[in-house]
Amino acid sequence: MCKVAIVKCDTYEVQNVKEVILKGINLIGYEIPKKDCVLVKPNLLMKKSPEDAVTTHPAVVKATVEIVKEKVNKVIIADSPGGPYTKKRLESIYHAAGIKVLEKLENVFLNYDTSYKDLNVESATFKKLSLISPYFESQGIINLPKLKTHQMAVYTGAVKNLFGLVPGGQKAEMHFRFQDVRRFMEMLLEILKVAKPMLNIMDGIVAMEGEGPSAGRPKKLGILLISEDALALDYVACKIIGLDIKDVPLLEVAKEKGLLNPDKIEIVGERIEDVAPSSFELVLRPEISFVKGRLPHFLASFLDGFLSPKPVFDRNICIGCAECFNACPAQAIEMKSRKAYVDLKKCIRCYCCHELCPAKAIKIKRSVLFEKILK
Repeated sequence: MCKVAIVKCDTYEVQNVKEVILKGINLIGYEIPKKDCVLVKPNLLMKKSPEDAVTTHPAVVKATVEIVKEKVNKVIIADSPGGPYTKKRLESIYHAAGIKVLEKLENVFLNYDTSYKDLNVESATFKKLSLISPYFESQGIINLPKLKTHQMAVYTGAVKNLFGLVPGGQKAEMHFRFQDVRRFMEMLLEILKVAKPMLNIMDGIVAMEGEGPSAGRPKKLGILLISEDALALDYVACKIIGLDIKDVPLLEVAKEKGLLNPDKIEIVGERIEDVAPSSFELVLRPEISFVKGRLPHFLASFLDGFLSPKPVFDRNICIGCAECFNACPAQAIEMKSRKAYVDLKKCIRCYCCHELCPAKAIKIKRSVLFEKILK
């Protein structure tokens, strides 16, 4: 039986957040062990301010660091954001996300080392996994995800946040290798098995609904979720915003593999029904197929390609920053006269372009037929 704490937290005042985290830790019966070095892993997807609800709020990061410092000699705050993994990019994101000031704390270090190492992994998914260097320097990970919707994964939380341990360019390669959504989720579960975070603290004080993980809207939920088990935490977070296992590819695959058993999850603190919002805008599963197994393969593939969601670029909004061009795993995007154009024949529907567009110039559009079928 694993425990997931749901604790109310209405503000981002650091002392209040710290007290709530300690309350949640006590509710699950966890004690932070003494370590020489711990990696604190927030969601630092891109250069966005805390008010945009794209990244883990700095108050949650600071409160966690202050708690951890009492037992740990050295704290490294690190993430590999979307796009190129460079020192300049990291520094700009630290500034924007409001965590640059944390490096002034004693024995707290923001990571600027963009090197990575290969880890031999015995799995059916891959034999070698590239991870950022702070992973190898630390003796444990404290995972600080943000509760958000996600165009490709439907929902992004504790497990998906660990994908940020993979260095920038390698993430693009994985998107290209694991184009099938199910295989991508299997890959995330393999990373979870390797990372084994010692504690997961989810920022749900202000979550993101709609076109997440970066183009959606902030949605106040007023909660923090805390658990030693990342999958169990994700399951509870999904229940709060109205998602069932069948709605979320990651949870569905995890349950099929015997990694997720809702009957063995104990919720402590608040009840789901007392913190669930009256409304929360979700996204539909992108890979729903109505024709596979019913029609010849070539025809089924054609129809699925026609029905599947597509990125649509609004070049009146496009600022020509080339973030989408640099991030596209399939090299399906080209820049013409400082505007982005996508070749849908090459597009693998990973939606990285949508995820990293700072101007919100990309929308994920579904065919009218697709929408009507789902109604």
